[in-house]
Amino acid sequence: MTQYSSLLLVFLILFVASFNSISATVVDVDVICKESSNPSYCSYLLKSKPGGAKGVDLVNLAEYILDVLDHNMQNTYKLITQLQSGDNITIINYYIRCSTDLISSDTATVRLVAAKLDFQVKHYEAMAKDTADVMKYLLECSNSLKQNPTSPLLAKYVDHLQQGVQVLQIITKYLIAGK
Repeated sequence: MTQYSSLLLVFLILFVASFNSISATVVDVDVICKESSNPSYCSYLLKSKPGGAKGVDLVNLAEYILDVLDHNMQNTYKLITQLQSGDNITIINYYIRCSTDLISSDTATVRLVAAKLDFQVKHYEAMAKDTADVMKYLLECSNSLKQNPTSPLLAKYVDHLQQGVQVLQIITKYLIAGK
């Protein structure tokens, strides 16, 4: 019986060690950012992590980016709410369209929350689907804003959200590959 206990202990140690090595995968910031459409923004974003991003594992980078996206999404929505108080009903409708893409029953914010939950339980494939949905809604918002001269600041906020989501998608791809 002790032989089986020892064998079980060895398997348990190997399992924990392999699980931790997957979770602790480190990918250089330059490798991640080379895949993004705006490598300088990607590098800036990842290196803005308190303590820096050098040698930080993918799980910690993903967690940081999710928090940044959540914060930026809230700021973007606040700005849209402020902009909706104008007089031009056509422009206000574009802002309403964008706010609907961000905050509604199944939109960018909801899918971002789902991505966070999938991340916490290590369902990276589902997280990839959620981030693709977030990107879809952000593109719809961006396209709505481009139909008429609207706030350049809002366009910048939405662009930063899109770039942040793209960085998260790249990191998620590496998390999936490490499983």
